[in-house]
Amino acid sequence: MKKTVLQLLIGSSFFWSGAFVNAQSYFHQPPFDLAIHNPSSVQGQRSRTTISIPVPKKAGVALKTVVLTQLPSPDQWYWGRRSSHVYLGSYALRGRENDGKATASVSTSGNALTIKLNPPVLPGEQVNVVLEGFNPDEGIYQWSTLLIPEGDKPIANQGPVLRTTIYMPPFLN
Repeated sequence: MKKTVLQLLIGSSFFWSGAFVNAQSYFHQPPFDLAIHNPSSVQGQRSRTTISIPVPKKAGVALKTVVLTQLPSPDQWYWGRRSSHVYLGSYALRGRENDGKATASVSTSGNALTIKLNPPVLPGEQVNVVLEGFNPDEGIYQWSTLLIPEGDKPIANQGPVLRTTIYMPPFLN
């Protein structure tokens, strides 16, 4: 009996020490209600594309990074060269930037946009990241999303597919 108790005690200590060494951060309820807004949907026009990300109250951890990967589309989306703007709260056409910063970088292949939020967005808040560029050729544009929480060894979650449509100017039809 004493030998069995000792083995259980030793075995469980290995289990618990391993759990603490390999601690990871993850969303209890991942953000899934993302939206893309592009008030100008005519090809060639300047765009003020906004990615809205509400982080659920039950997320359990703050949102640190978002990665958008463009799915096959008629043209490469142009995110612009200016720095991104960030504001918290509901989406607004002319939202004021004053609630933090976001660093947006495009992959060398041009198909992935990585947005790092500083400070990370806390559960219960909505962040809006504004990127200014130009609309590409007409067509339907889609992106897969990857959401990465703040913390050590974060476990990323796949988010929804974001979609927007660009149209040919009416006078060219």
